[in-house]
Amino acid sequence: MPRAEADGAHIYFESHGSGEPLLLIAGFGSNATAYWANIPDLARHFRVIAIDPRGSGRSDAPPGPYSMPLLAEDCAAVLDACGVDAAHVVGASMGGMIAQHLALRVPARVRGLVLACTTPGLPHHVLPPDEAIALFMEAADIADPAEAVRAAYPLNYSDAYAAAHDAEIVARSLANEHLRSKPEGRAAQLAAVQGHDTYDRLGDIAAPTLVLHGERDGIMPVENGRTLAARIPAARLITWPEGRHLFFAEFSDEVDEAIIAFLRDGRGAATVGASATRSNEEDR
Repeated sequence: MPRAEADGAHIYFESHGSGEPLLLIAGFGSNATAYWANIPDLARHFRVIAIDPRGSGRSDAPPGPYSMPLLAEDCAAVLDACGVDAAHVVGASMGGMIAQHLALRVPARVRGLVLACTTPGLPHHVLPPDEAIALFMEAADIADPAEAVRAAYPLNYSDAYAAAHDAEIVARSLANEHLRSKPEGRAAQLAAVQGHDTYDRLGDIAAPTLVLHGERDGIMPVENGRTLAARIPAARLITWPEGRHLFFAEFSDEVDEAIIAFLRDGRGAATVGASATRSNEEDR
C-alpha cells in the first residue's frame, strides 16, 4: 500500500494512468474513492494521483487538531514520494480548501487548479440554509449505513439521479464502509475547516484556475464558488443547474470533459454543462 511520510503520519495515495501528473484531493471525512466516477476518464489523459487526506481512509489519523497548512504539506509530501515536482491539482469541498493552501504555499508545484464545491472560508463563507444543516446532522446520526446514505440524498444528488441509481450508490457505500473515517479523524479535520480563510489571499493564486459548482448544492452553496471565481485572477466558473454537492460524480462525463479541456489549454476553454462560464476579467 503506497503511503508517503508527512509530519508524523503516513498519507495513502494511489496512482492511475500516465502523462502529466494530476493530484486529486478528497473532501471532509472522505477518501480517494470519492472520485470513483472521475478517475477512469482522467487517467486516460493524466497520471492521476488520488489521496486519502490525513484523518481519513487508509491514511493515519494522529491526534488533532489539524490545520490547512498541515494538510497542504501532506499533499506536497505525496508529490515528493511520487517524484513529481509540479502537478495539476483538483480538490472538492475540503479538498478544494486544501488545494487553495497548496497553491498559495508552494505555487511552483501547482500547474493548474480546479476547485469544486468549495469555499474561501470564514468569515466570507455563505452558510447553507438551516434545514440543510439539520438534514446533514440527522443523516450523520443514523446508525444503519444504507439509510444514512439515503438520508443524505437531497444534499448530494438530484432526485432523479438518486432514484435511478439508488442500488448502485448504496452498494458502493457499503463496499467502502471499512474506509469510513473515525470520529476523531473527522474532528481533527473539522478544526482545519473551521480555520480555513483564503479570502484576502485569493488574488495571489498564480495557477490557472477553474471553479466548478452545483447550483443546488445544499452543503456548500454556489455563492461560495462564485466568490472564488471572482477573486482568483482570470479564474473561470462552470456551474451545473441541477448539481448538488456530489455533482462531480453525478455529472462525471461533463465534469471530466471540462477539467481535461481546461488543463490542456491552461487558460480555461471549457464550456461544458455550464449555466455560467466566464473569466472574472469579464466582470471588471
